[in-house]
Amino acid sequence: MKAKKIAALGMAAVMTAGALAGCGSKKEEPAKTTEAAEAATEAAKTDDAQADDTAAAEETGKKEEAAATSADEIVNLKWITIGNGMPTNYDTWIAKVNDYIGEKIGVNLEMEVIPWGDWDNRRNIIISTNEPYDIIFGNGNNYTADIKLGAYTDITDMLDANMAEFNELMPEKYWEAVRVDGRIYGVPSYKDSSISNYAIWDKELVEKYDIDYKNLTNLEDLTPVFEQLKAEENDYPVYIKNDGVYSIFDPYDQLGAGTQILGVRYDDQGGKVCYTLEEPDVYSALETFYDWYQKGIINPDASTLTEGRVYNMWRIAQGWESAATTSWGPQMGKEVVVAKVGDTILSNETVRGSLNMVSTNSKYPEKCLQLLNLVNVDTALRDMFYYGEEGVNFEYIDADGKTMVHKINEDWAMAGYTQGTFFTVTPIETDTNDQWGEVKALNEQAVSSVMLGFTFDTTEIADQLANCREIWLRYKSEVMTGVQDPAVVVPKIKEELMAAGFQDILDTAQAQVDAFLAEKGTAAEETTEGTTDAAAEEVTEATTEAE
Repeated sequence: MKAKKIAALGMAAVMTAGALAGCGSKKEEPAKTTEAAEAATEAAKTDDAQADDTAAAEETGKKEEAAATSADEIVNLKWITIGNGMPTNYDTWIAKVNDYIGEKIGVNLEMEVIPWGDWDNRRNIIISTNEPYDIIFGNGNNYTADIKLGAYTDITDMLDANMAEFNELMPEKYWEAVRVDGRIYGVPSYKDSSISNYAIWDKELVEKYDIDYKNLTNLEDLTPVFEQLKAEENDYPVYIKNDGVYSIFDPYDQLGAGTQILGVRYDDQGGKVCYTLEEPDVYSALETFYDWYQKGIINPDASTLTEGRVYNMWRIAQGWESAATTSWGPQMGKEVVVAKVGDTILSNETVRGSLNMVSTNSKYPEKCLQLLNLVNVDTALRDMFYYGEEGVNFEYIDADGKTMVHKINEDWAMAGYTQGTFFTVTPIETDTNDQWGEVKALNEQAVSSVMLGFTFDTTEIADQLANCREIWLRYKSEVMTGVQDPAVVVPKIKEELMAAGFQDILDTAQAQVDAFLAEKGTAAEETTEGTTDAAAEEVTEATTEAE
């Protein structure tokens, strides 16, 4: 619809310009009398003005005609994202995509899908070497740092003109979550943009051992159950890779610092910046992991694994309840049951978990945004990115009068969450619970972090922060998989962090957090006062009218 409007406006502008360009003028004959001369002089001035107007109109017409031509031109864009590597049917898929978007918005697209394990290294090379691209996937780990490097285009003033439909779809607070110094550099994927964690269980084992899984959401309460499963099933109840059960850090807003060891708890109205490993909930979880590792509940090679396994007796994942039937279960090849763990939280991190940025070197930033807009709001295109190639990866079916998707296979390599919203994706045939409606409801009921909209300016402590990140990365895998005793390693890590300037980081962050909360409180007070004053005025006016 938008493309048609723009085309229509462009055509109207060209026609108007053409009409103006056709208006000419004639020169008057020289006059022989004074009166005639004066008249001639005035006529000449008029003619000159008309000539100037005509020239301006012609120039405008040329510019508008050029713009119209440019709008019709097919531009080439490159989009770099993450997934399981390049799809095996990439050539035929991208050909169909380009046929579609070429007609809609005049774009020819090239995709690069980087495997999960290669992402960090490849992304760093792309950014540091200014490798050509137009759009790149990213998240909060590098978002602010890359902005400081000048890697991404400031798109704040381009959004209304190029992403109007997407703006209508996405609430304003999600844009607030991606602002840095008041400006927007990334387009969030409006999906499960709040974070809800679920414990996922093999249904067969739940029924076999009568596990009260709904009431087993605290880690320490799981130990007796896992001991039984270990003994009876001769397997590891908690089979994890080197990042462990990382959901233990979800209650802490990491302030955009990109490290789990620093944060403010989402519900702490005082905004205390802390060393998270010492916080009671996180420390208790680390103690439990250590206990599990000693008892053989966790796989012994966990700290060295970069990829997990398909089957798990139990694990925690971010998502929504119906993902049990639409995603988690099918992926594992088992029926599963789930139990929600903790609150649903909205924070900068949850929104910044999936972003797409436009390169500062892109020749066509507006076209990039038009593409992202179309991917988000056009269901046919959204399905192409989410499910793959129609007839190869999926097909449309009629289910009781509703159009739904049947997945032909699970071969599609691109991660669906990386491109755009969930709310315009066609549901799959097994979605009997309206999973996208469920996700939207979770977003709406989410508890906002006290730090929503805050971005940590790390300029003054960049070196200290980089050094502290490296220290945590050295210990992270063994801490998160239970190899190391937290009673020994947590103080040891802190000692090294403090020697590297961690206190400077804490102090700088705390000062900025205090200022942010003070300003936020002042703004809230002003809003309340304004509302109260307005209400008082209404009462006064009503009383006066009544009198």
